[in-house]
Amino acid sequence: MRNLFQRTSLAAAALGASLAFGAGMASAESVLTMHIEEQTSWVSNFNPFDLAGRRQSTMDFIYEPLVIFNANDGGKPVWRLATSYKFSDDLMSITYELRPGVKWSDGQPLTSADVKYTIDLMLKNPAVDTVGVGQTVASVEAPSPTEVTIKLKAVNSEFPESLADLAVVPEHIWKDVADPVAFKNEKPVGSGPMTEVRRFTPQVYEQCRNPNYWDAASLHVDCLRLPQISGNDQMLALLPEGTVDWIGSFLPQIDKTFVALDPQHNGYWQPPAETVAFEMNFKSSSVGNFEAFKDLNFRHAFSLAMDRKSMVDIAGFGYPVVNLHASGLPPRFESWRNKAAEGDKDAFMGFDTDKANKILDDAGYKKGADGFRTTPSGKPITFAVIVPNGWTDWIDAVQIAVEGLRAAGINASVATPEYEQWRKQLLDGSFDVVMNSRADSATPFQGYYQSLSTAYAGKLTVAAPRYSNPKLDALFDQYLKSSSDDDHKKIFNDIQVLIADDFPVVPVFNGPTWYQYSSKRFTGWVTDKDPVMNPENHDNNRMRLMHLLRLKPVQ
Repeated sequence: MRNLFQRTSLAAAALGASLAFGAGMASAESVLTMHIEEQTSWVSNFNPFDLAGRRQSTMDFIYEPLVIFNANDGGKPVWRLATSYKFSDDLMSITYELRPGVKWSDGQPLTSADVKYTIDLMLKNPAVDTVGVGQTVASVEAPSPTEVTIKLKAVNSEFPESLADLAVVPEHIWKDVADPVAFKNEKPVGSGPMTEVRRFTPQVYEQCRNPNYWDAASLHVDCLRLPQISGNDQMLALLPEGTVDWIGSFLPQIDKTFVALDPQHNGYWQPPAETVAFEMNFKSSSVGNFEAFKDLNFRHAFSLAMDRKSMVDIAGFGYPVVNLHASGLPPRFESWRNKAAEGDKDAFMGFDTDKANKILDDAGYKKGADGFRTTPSGKPITFAVIVPNGWTDWIDAVQIAVEGLRAAGINASVATPEYEQWRKQLLDGSFDVVMNSRADSATPFQGYYQSLSTAYAGKLTVAAPRYSNPKLDALFDQYLKSSSDDDHKKIFNDIQVLIADDFPVVPVFNGPTWYQYSSKRFTGWVTDKDPVMNPENHDNNRMRLMHLLRLKPVQ
């Protein structure tokens, strides 16, 4: 352990020196240092369609959304490349009005033709369809340079929210790209505030100001500096250097390890966020695992083996909040909660390995001489729960889960692939069980829809379980075809009940919003006293763009 810590400390010291040197070289610029992903190594990849391999600064900062919906402000739209949208009377098409005069970073005009090109590219090539337009869009037209009309296959009241993650790419660049999936896009041409990749090394890269950014008057940061940080331990070793401004990390004993280093400037705000759950691959290539995962008895026993309190108190240092509801509804959506989806439906959300063992015994999962169970048909059950290397809090939580599973006779273990490989496994299905979280939107519907509908199964990292339930799909379809808030609430009540009954994933806790900041070099940070938006800088939060535009260098 000492040698490992020494290596981590030396790496952090070298990185700190590199950051300090870079800050000195760029003293005339306002350079914001961000930590947004944990990798032991990385490649220059700014392809917005490569969900597994792209750098996490690609969306928002290189490719700006059409519109962002601010969950902290009742889901109100924040207009970006678009200035409005309007559904047709029959709700079968939607027309976006684009902001006039917007240019790509190379000076070419950004028009409706680029939006049409991007959506058509997704329709023709499902591998780059990161927002599911293939399931929803019939065709797209560009009647004028600032108008895009999208015709839908069916009524879909949630379509604007699903399109919020669309990365509009320039047709004049991408039309000549032979393979839009493999293309690394190392010199991106984008629409966002930070499009110029000035340097890229194994230790750090810099992404600087778009010379043609339409909202340049709101941008007071000249460059983003993104250091390569392998995990939570390296971040802890780096903190005393005081070189990082915007952090999205798990910091144990944060008041001691971070705030106390510079009480005048260091702060954090970590309210409960999305639900973290254990997800089984319903299309596992292992015959035994496949049989077990499809069995509700097994899923119930799996849940009863989860010591959620220890995951929160020991692994998470008390930051997360235990989720004891089979529906997995996050605390932030309390107004949507359906009590009919709780009560006796939450009977399997406690920690009781004796009950887990009895359920498995009664269901025919027999223990062998090694103490591990086989399926009722006699197939072995053995799997690793995958969690990204360096995510020490999640790794500890998975280890606690594995202890409980093994106490129930289930042969489980922990595997820690690198983050990019972890994402790849979720997308290609080469895993058995994963600890995962979903990105919530302005309402709870989108998170459930994208993670549990057949339409998205296996196409997004949040849909890794590849779950499919025709009854749930029918409820999702009803919700999408309704435009009434009252109807939405009623339908989502039924969605919660069905999920609680069928138990497709095993909720364990709601992680905190991972957000820490230093006001030593920049002001304008979102805080608990000014909770106007989700403050995280992670790739699943579109509002991070607006957070960046709030920041100003200290004078």
